[in-house]
Amino acid sequence: MRLASAGHPRRVVRALLPALLWTAFAAEAIPQRATAATVRSDFMRGVIVSCPRFGQVWGSPDMTESVGELAELGVEWISIHPYGSVRRSGEVQSWKAAETGYLDRAVKIVRAGGMKLFWKPHLAYWGSFEWRGAIDFGDDQAAWRSFFEGYETYIVDQASFAQAAGAELFAVGVELEQTTRFADEWRRIIARVRSVYKGRITYAANWDSLERVPFWDAVDVIGVHAYFPLAGSDDPSVEEIRRGWDTPLATLEALSRAQGGKPVVLAEIGYNRSRDAARSPWEYRMEDSPESRALRRRLMDVALERIEAAPHVEGMFWWKWIPGDFRYDRDFSMRNPEAREALAESWGRRAAGRRHSGRN
Repeated sequence: MRLASAGHPRRVVRALLPALLWTAFAAEAIPQRATAATVRSDFMRGVIVSCPRFGQVWGSPDMTESVGELAELGVEWISIHPYGSVRRSGEVQSWKAAETGYLDRAVKIVRAGGMKLFWKPHLAYWGSFEWRGAIDFGDDQAAWRSFFEGYETYIVDQASFAQAAGAELFAVGVELEQTTRFADEWRRIIARVRSVYKGRITYAANWDSLERVPFWDAVDVIGVHAYFPLAGSDDPSVEEIRRGWDTPLATLEALSRAQGGKPVVLAEIGYNRSRDAARSPWEYRMEDSPESRALRRRLMDVALERIEAAPHVEGMFWWKWIPGDFRYDRDFSMRNPEAREALAESWGRRAAGRRHSGRN
């Protein structure tokens, strides 16, 4: 993530998966919208509300306005990601969630807007590591002890706050890929979280690290940051993008089955305005052009179509929406017209139908 925008963690260039590359162009087609058979009343239709710097914006009038806007787009879940921070020494610094003030106000705003809540604490790594997936202390045992002790204090405090807030879903960790090899430490932390938080727990792994998480059995929901490469060209057709989802969805289904049918949530998904968006969805570099905006809309339309139709996936959370008129709201902005329109056509139409019929 970049400090300025609380932005995106995919700074390390990944090798594309050969099975996901499609180079032949197919005829352009309009994505099929979810039919009555695939529209699910329990699907988590979510957006991650982010912030620049610290989190005061979550408790501001701008947050109230944003929750109303998101409701009109058919969003039913809000994800908030309070911050702790980590240093090279392994020290984890944090503030007690209940003492911030703005987090309590944020919960009240979200609830007043009729939204459900996914509490998803993040570790800020800026100035110490390239991204969260690079947090690693090598053979420094003292640093590892410091990290796990500090992280446990931080995440248990956040879990206590989430319990008091009635948050329906809680992330015990996010993209801490180099730390998951310490399975015993993670199991201890998850047990501590369960002692104070009674809702459902997930861990949010990066898309290329799913098989390296040894404690999926200890959480309730498999979380994934779904920046799967979907096509090899900078102008893939709708059909290419649809086919590009075949392997990721099969991988997620296999993981779900291996864990006894445990549900999957796309704890983060997003696309930038870039002609690299299908090849490298994690890249935060922007290219604002008619072509990049059209590609982003195609990618969103197909994701909205295919994900909700996947029976093993329970929901998806779009990255990112920053309330207020911030100059930091650039890359991955869900406030851009093409992103709003995609949500309005898929989720908003359904929400409008429910309002018209008088149903909750």
